[in-house]
Amino acid sequence: YEQIKKDILNNEFEPGTVLVERKLTEKYKVSRSPVRYALRQLVRDGLLSGEPGKGIIVPVYTLEDILEVYDLLEVLQIYALQVSMKNYNIIADAKLEQILEQAKKCTVEGQLPERMEWDIKFHNFIIHNVNNKRLDTIFEMLVNQKQRFDVTSFDDLEHGEKTNEQHEKIFQAIKARDVDASITALKEHEQYIKQYYIDKLVIGRYNL
Repeated sequence: YEQIKKDILNNEFEPGTVLVERKLTEKYKVSRSPVRYALRQLVRDGLLSGEPGKGIIVPVYTLEDILEVYDLLEVLQIYALQVSMKNYNIIADAKLEQILEQAKKCTVEGQLPERMEWDIKFHNFIIHNVNNKRLDTIFEMLVNQKQRFDVTSFDDLEHGEKTNEQHEKIFQAIKARDVDASITALKEHEQYIKQYYIDKLVIGRYNL
C-alpha cells in the first residue's frame, strides 16, 4: 500500500493509467493478495478510481475535483480552529512553530519536496489538535488526494516562500488565541492555493 501510494504521489503512474494486478506483482515482487488489498485501500482513500469496464485507474483530476478538495480542506480547518483554540498552549505553540521553522529551512535549502511534507504537517496539526479521530480520518483522505496536485509545485520556490508567509500569519493569530483572525488568515491562504492550482489548468484539465 505504502509503496504504490508513494509511486502514485510521485507520478510514477500517469493519470489515466490502468493498474493491472499481474504487472504490479511483477513490479513489487509480491503476490496478488497484498496488491489487491492495497488497490482496494487506495480506491477508498481516493487516490485511485474503480471504473466499470476499465478496472482500477489513476484518476485524471479536473478543475471541479481540485476545488472540491480544497473547499473541504478549508471547511474542516475552519471548524478545527473554532472548536480547538482552547486546546492550544505553550507546548502546542512550540510544536507548530517548529514545523514552520523546518518548512522555512527546507525552502532556503531548496529542498522543496521536503518543504511540502512540513506544509502538510502544519495543516495536520491544526486538525489533530481537535482530538477527533473521525475528523483526522476524513482530513487524511483529502490530503492524500491533494498530494497529487502538490507534486507539480515542488520546483516553485516563490510558491513555497509565499505559502510559508501565509502559514506564519495563521500561526501568529493562533498564538494570540484570536479565532477570527486565524480563520481569516486560513481563508486567505486557501484562496491563494486554489487560485494557484487553477492557474495551472489546461483546457479544464489539471496539467500533471
